[in-house]
Amino acid sequence: MKLLQKSVFANLGMGLAGRLFSQLFSFFIVVYLARILGPADYGDISLALALVSYFSLVASFGLPTIGTREVARAQTDSQDAVSVLFSLRVGLAIVFYSMLVLYGVLFVSNQRLFYLLILYGLTMVSSACLLDWFFVGMEDLQSITVANLLGSVVSCSLVFLWVKDVTNIYFIPVYSFVGSVIACSYLHYLYRNIQPLHICFNLTQFRALLKMALPFALAGLLSQVYENMDMILLGYFVGSEEVGYYSVAYKIVIALSSIIAIYSQSTWPVMIRLLATDQQQVGEFLRQNFHSMLYFMIPVITGGTILAHSLITAFFGEVYAPAVMPFILLLYYVFFMALSVTMANLLLAVKKDKNYLSALALGAATNVAGNLALIPYWRATGSAAAMVIAELVVFLCMVVKVKPLLNEPWVNYKFLFISMGSSAIMAACVFGMQQFLHFHVGFLVLSGSLIYVGVSWPFCAKFIRRTSQI
Repeated sequence: MKLLQKSVFANLGMGLAGRLFSQLFSFFIVVYLARILGPADYGDISLALALVSYFSLVASFGLPTIGTREVARAQTDSQDAVSVLFSLRVGLAIVFYSMLVLYGVLFVSNQRLFYLLILYGLTMVSSACLLDWFFVGMEDLQSITVANLLGSVVSCSLVFLWVKDVTNIYFIPVYSFVGSVIACSYLHYLYRNIQPLHICFNLTQFRALLKMALPFALAGLLSQVYENMDMILLGYFVGSEEVGYYSVAYKIVIALSSIIAIYSQSTWPVMIRLLATDQQQVGEFLRQNFHSMLYFMIPVITGGTILAHSLITAFFGEVYAPAVMPFILLLYYVFFMALSVTMANLLLAVKKDKNYLSALALGAATNVAGNLALIPYWRATGSAAAMVIAELVVFLCMVVKVKPLLNEPWVNYKFLFISMGSSAIMAACVFGMQQFLHFHVGFLVLSGSLIYVGVSWPFCAKFIRRTSQI
């Protein structure tokens, strides 16, 4: 197989372009569904997705991460290994989809929620067939971008065309499954042009893969606890309507998280390659990653705090005004998450899986405890506050675990001062335009972005692009 090595910025640009369009379609769908369904019915969809995510996570069992890491290291023909891993994923997906159906029969009394679980669960099987982990390992995000776009366009178009009110609610997961199948089929077509893929059964290899993937499976489960447990606990303590408020705030935040995920996907294979070929550049590469995350997130949390009410009410309507405070708090959760992910990449690249796992375990425990303590008093706002506290704990743990690996400074203070100063200038301009000129929130977001980049980029570019030749 031909070696596919792309620069971080080429991969990032392609990944961000695809994710931007996919998230744009998804965001319009969220706005559309939230408006036509209302907080309570939209909360049922969010609750179903949260429950399905746990079964889906166990079904994947960290295997995509193992596949990505091994492909990134070898960058060579891997036909048999890919077939074995693919077969194991499909088998696990079928088993855990059956368990999801059994769970619904035994424990879900709400008929609508039961059918939503069964239908959304179909994506577990299509996701198991997805070969995105292979293309990430080969540093080829272009193929993944096209696949995601195809799936998003199809599923979103079907929802806009055929879902008109709550009576069509069951079509929503069906159309999501159709989009997932299309994305999966496209990647299979590309892969089969390179080498064949076949179903196989090798119990010895399955056991070896599961043993290797166990730390990643546990890490994913713990991560899922403090990413989705809040919605489940909200639904249990205060009902679907509060889940609906929290969910619309979280959906906007997911768009930011997806950008961070794309950057992480772009940099992790490079980090692995540098550790194997040129360890002297690892420290500089980590600094570049920190600068990139901070350059993106500092203006986001600043502008998002100022424009939170306008953003929520402009897109979702005044009925979703209770989502404003959860949205502001979740922005700070994403800020700490962006920095934690950067450090996690290094830990996973050097196979410090247990260190990463222990940080997530502490974060998950903190999140559950925070939700149990805060939801009865502050409802959705309490869940968002628990997310921030949990991610701050994870961030501090990551700092402690990564510092022995890299003692040199991680962030240039001149860069930090310029970025924060530029963000303050942007905030003053946006606040003035909002209060005195009453511009639309979309114009304020665009104007604020241009002001921040215009003021900061001439000074900050060198800190972000310093190792772009990697």
